[in-house]
Formats: sequence, structure tokens, C-alpha cells
Amino acid sequence: MEREPVLVQPQDEEEHVLHMWEPLSFSVGQDYDYWRQSLLCRFGTGLLRCLVFVLLSVYNFVTLGMKIDGKENLKALKGRGAVTVCNHIHPMDCTMIDLAVFPRRIHYVTLDTNFRIPLVRHLIRWLGAVPLSHSPHQIAQLFEAMGEAMDDGVLVQVYPEGVLIPYSPALRKFKGGAFRLAADHGAPVVPMVITQEPPAGLFRLYKKKPCLHLHILPAIDPDPTLSRRAAAAALRDQCIQAMEARMKQ
Repeated sequence: MEREPVLVQPQDEEEHVLHMWEPLSFSVGQDYDYWRQSLLCRFGTGLLRCLVFVLLSVYNFVTLGMKIDGKENLKALKGRGAVTVCNHIHPMDCTMIDLAVFPRRIHYVTLDTNFRIPLVRHLIRWLGAVPLSHSPHQIAQLFEAMGEAMDDGVLVQVYPEGVLIPYSPALRKFKGGAFRLAADHGAPVVPMVITQEPPAGLFRLYKKKPCLHLHILPAIDPDPTLSRRAAAAALRDQCIQAMEARMKQ
């Protein structure tokens, strides 16, 4: 019998989930602009990301003890589009990913409920977030748009755990969408994993929470000899194994 990954823990998605204030209405229309290819959108996003890069490089280091390693694994893609996956344990972990991949263009697949948060919804959209709704038709449109983006060399970030559980000590059950997206488009998956380290040095003076370190692991290509479904399942298992191995170090 195949061994169940020891660090993957099935968990009730409603348990310990961080709930945000979502007073506004939002729905994904039939003509929603996922890719945002206009010159104004690309210029605005680029300018905002430059500003955010400067501010968050300092903020994340001071408040989260952020450290990033493995950037050479992104350079090895040589401009190819890819799906990136990561465990989801902090509201700011998406900013860690953005700092890691900057200046490469990236889209973040996020729950459409995040587009109901005042101010935040505009900020995340300009930073590359795209809404994931519950409509099968709109999910298909989203995946088609993200596939086109990857074909153009863009990165697409998906959290396969689905929901945020702050400081979760272990990987949770992975959904298959990210890996199916990669397999359908023959794109690699870049696994990333955030580990939690005890505060050291000056961080011990003011940090009670662990320091967060983002590790970018080598890209994994789908197996072209397998069916798309089987290739997606293999990608998921390989990513889990790679992320588990890094967490154990």
C-alpha cells in the first residue's frame, strides 16, 4: 500500500480559518478581464509592484523575519511560464512570493470573496490577483486565461490547500486544480514552501511568532507520456514529496 505523506494533514477547512470583513458585493462577469493586457494595466501594475517591492522588502524582514532562498530555480526556467504552488499559512505570504519572483509578471488565483474587502480588492487586482468563483463556466474561463498567460511566460500562483490557516505546522490536503492547469498546458510547476523557524539574534527581542522562510524548489515538468489526469496527479505527488522533504530539513 502506498504510504500517505506524513506531513499532509486532512483538515476541516472552516477550522481556524482567518475570516476577513467582506461587506461589499462582487461577482465575476462573463467578460471579466483576467489577464489585464492593456498598456494602462501593465504599466500600473508594474509601477505598483516596484513601490511594493521597496516597502515590503523592509516590512516583511522586520515583522516576519522573512528570508528567501532558491531564486536560482526561477532563473532556470529561462522565461518559461509556470504554475507556482505554496503552503498558505500567513496573510502576507503572497507578498513573500511576489518579492521572490520580482520583476517577473505573476497572477495570483485567489478566492472571489477577497474582492469583497474594501480597498484591498483594488490593491490585489492591480497586483495581479484573479478571482476564483464557484461557477464551473467561469472557472473554465479563468483556467483558459491563465493558460494563455503561461504561454506568454507569465507565472500563475495557486495555493493548492485552498484556504489560509495561520501558522499551520504541516501541509494540508492539496486540491488538484493547480496541477491540472500545468498538465493541460505542458507547463512546469515550481513548488515553494514556507518553513517556520525560531526567532534568532535581534528577532528574539521582539518576535514571539516564528520567522518565515520561503524556499523556492526546482521546477517539476509534467510527464508527457502520461494522460493529462495522470500527469496532474503525478505532479501533485511530486510537489508534496519535495515540499515535505524541505520541511523536514
